[in-house]
Amino acid sequence: MTVMTGSKAAAKRETRMSEILDCAENNFVEKGFHGAGISGIAKECGISVGHLYHYFASKDLLIEAVVERELMRQKERLGDFCNLNAAEIRDQIAPLVIDIIMKHQDPFRTVLNFEILAEAQRNPSVAAILHRYDGEIRDQFCAVLEKAGITTPFLRTEMLFTLFAGIPARTLRHPEQERPQFIEMMKPIITKILVGENLPVK
Repeated sequence: MTVMTGSKAAAKRETRMSEILDCAENNFVEKGFHGAGISGIAKECGISVGHLYHYFASKDLLIEAVVERELMRQKERLGDFCNLNAAEIRDQIAPLVIDIIMKHQDPFRTVLNFEILAEAQRNPSVAAILHRYDGEIRDQFCAVLEKAGITTPFLRTEMLFTLFAGIPARTLRHPEQERPQFIEMMKPIITKILVGENLPVK
């Protein structure tokens, strides 16, 4: 009998958990957190329900893991900003933010994030995860602006994040929207929010 080393066993477990989370995301986007069932997720993943519960002991824990992974993705997008020096932040932050808007607003992720927001309204555990990550992401982005000497970083961050929250909603409500032209018109507004000097002092 082949004995698997600890590192290989851990890697195999991590891979299987990632596969389950991928299948869970697909089901949650298609049917919602409460419409999707564990049996359907397990079937798509090619495992038994009992095997799935070996990795996630309940549907609630599976939902929380999906939420945490999605919010971690969002947090990791800030990595490009954190590696810039002060001058680079002032010069590049607006183009980088616009690039994120263009590349990371696909309908699948938008629907998943709206499911997360809806679930946070009725599930305290999901709300706690959402609030924790939102706070960490806001603090991280504020620190980037402060590093560049940009004034009123908290106000600018909140304005920008509010704008981010609205763009996906418009995409779902108006899918025929001419997105490139829309973003082109938004560029000076985003630049003004990030580096303009006329915002009121906090």
